[in-house]
Amino acid sequence: MQSTIARADTILKLAYGSEYVMVTPELTKQFWGGIQSEFEKTHPGVKVQLMPIPGGFDDIITKVSMSYGNSSSAPDVAQLPAQEMAQWAGSGYLLPLNAYVAKEAWWKEVPDAVKQESTAGKDVIGISQGVNTSGLLYDRLVFQKAGLPDDWQPKNWQDILDAARKIKKAELGVWPIWAITGPAGGTSALVLGAANLLMASSDSTIKDSAGKWAADTKGIRDVMNFYRQASAEGLLAPASLILNANSPALATPEMPKHHIGIALVGNYVPAAWTKAICQPCWPDAPKYIGFTPLPTVAGGGTAGAFGGWDMSIYKSTAHPDLAWQLVNLIVSKQNLINGANWTGLVPPMKSYWTDKTYTELAPPYQEQFAKLLAVSKSVPADSDYPVWAHAFEAATETLVLKPKTSVDDAVRMMKNELSNQLGADKVMAAR
Repeated sequence: MQSTIARADTILKLAYGSEYVMVTPELTKQFWGGIQSEFEKTHPGVKVQLMPIPGGFDDIITKVSMSYGNSSSAPDVAQLPAQEMAQWAGSGYLLPLNAYVAKEAWWKEVPDAVKQESTAGKDVIGISQGVNTSGLLYDRLVFQKAGLPDDWQPKNWQDILDAARKIKKAELGVWPIWAITGPAGGTSALVLGAANLLMASSDSTIKDSAGKWAADTKGIRDVMNFYRQASAEGLLAPASLILNANSPALATPEMPKHHIGIALVGNYVPAAWTKAICQPCWPDAPKYIGFTPLPTVAGGGTAGAFGGWDMSIYKSTAHPDLAWQLVNLIVSKQNLINGANWTGLVPPMKSYWTDKTYTELAPPYQEQFAKLLAVSKSVPADSDYPVWAHAFEAATETLVLKPKTSVDDAVRMMKNELSNQLGADKVMAAR
């Protein structure tokens, strides 16, 4: 392992999303400015050059890709969406971190599923800052008016649809179900929407052991049928919202207005209503908003997807050891919990899920969503995953917009896109 001796002119470049990732730009400046000050204080002669990346999810991906293509502008350390990291690892831009994590006691606390999300092949390519888990939030006021129970606990997807039908029948002027999808939101929207349904379906396979991608499985058909049926019956929120490029953020301001009956959303939604974040402030949320895990399609369990943000190191950095020390600081306990709270993430270390600094941000939701990580799965760490994600989201979008489309046609559409983009030999046979 290469060692690095800090000199007076040693500069570490640190890139991160300045508008999209954390809840507010002000919290972003506070967090990363604090990291910069703390590291420079303990590393005399080293300057941390902050590289904020404005814009949305796709802007971050584009900017990072451009930076990695030019070694002079590449960040030494970058905050990256975990589900996209494999593409940069495949291009040789990310430093394998196996030798570093092997020496860290905290690495043993990271759940295997989270480690898997940050691993490409045998290489650990990122360190989790936290993940988003998703569950069902439901509005007790809406439920009361629709004659539904205050302590709703759906056992399967049919229970969700039946509750939504009662909400619609009550003519309350609300959207019975919020469940995002569509390619406009990219892989971020997928892991906060349709991927949860897939993980809770009768077959959660995305990529098989032979390296082929799923297009026609019973699980994919379960998900497609859910969107088709919900759309055909007028149970979904407006397509202009759930198919929107910014769809992951759009339920947060609508629920305080009692516009949504049942919402499949990420853990960051109730966190945003707290006094500490106030986007928007809703101190009465625990009174009105109940929580329940997403049940599996036919019952018998709960499931979901998760996806998060990782810290990665540029493979050609001149200062790998210093870069690792910076990553280590970012994922130290207090910084990790602060970052998780201000970003709306679940800390990856299980022992932090009950830490008061974390749980007291948004009780009871913080701990409830954290526990979902134990039954949630990550998407494949593969450079072709964004292609699969687009095909799946495009097919489900078609069913939202045109519910008369058959599931067979939607599956065919997905299969054709994957075959055209990846090759027919990369697509699983129907099963």
